[in-house]
Amino acid sequence: MRSDGSRSEGKVIRADGSLDLTLGEVNFIRIDHQARLQVGEVEIVIESPFKLRAEGTEYGLDPGERGGLGPLLALWPDELTMASVGSDGTLCLTFGTGASLTVPPDPHYEAWQIAGPGTALIVCVPGTEGQLAVWA
Repeated sequence: MRSDGSRSEGKVIRADGSLDLTLGEVNFIRIDHQARLQVGEVEIVIESPFKLRAEGTEYGLDPGERGGLGPLLALWPDELTMASVGSDGTLCLTFGTGASLTVPPDPHYEAWQIAGPGTALIVCVPGTEGQLAVWA
């Protein structure tokens, strides 16, 4: 349920046969040594540099540089309307306002992960082969 009282049913999508993600309202954003977006029962965790495009401007952001993450906070409140993973492992998120977020794989670290619902976990494995580790 949105803050204005309207309802939106979640959807399940599959990208490249490896990503199931319920879409819906961004409930909150948390920043620590990672950037985290909570969407219903799903937490999207970003651990490496990423791009955010909003209102015609592209921002290069890095969770390790918390002071520069201000543009990310504008995604709340918003609605996650589309999510996909490219064959190279790039996570692509699109929001109701038209903003988009892309997290490319990192050759040395886990660039992103999606936890939930329940015990489900998808992790972008370090490297450039676009491999995902998936737990149900």
